[in-house]
Amino acid sequence: MKGLSWGPNSNTTSWNIYFVNGYKFHTKAWVDGKKTTNSGLHVKGVTGGGEDDFYSTIHRIYELEYVAINKKIPLFYYELFDPTINVGTRFHS
Repeated sequence: MKGLSWGPNSNTTSWNIYFVNGYKFHTKAWVDGKKTTNSGLHVKGVTGGGEDDFYSTIHRIYELEYVAINKKIPLFYYELFDPTINVGTRFHS
């Protein structure tokens, strides 16, 4: 805990592709114009109405380095949207 309280190194690395736990993630900017994409996220969440699914695309990937504990921690910047019809995602005909 003491090492975490000192905070991460002031130099933060930014990535367009990141490998973690056997998975590869891309930012949306990286996959634009390519034939295949892998910038999407799916998060199962619990809300007041029960379980809900939320979806997103990754906008930025940062890697924080905690020198005191010798760990690198990825941070994914994304904006979730709720696919519930007439609540989160709106369809126009």
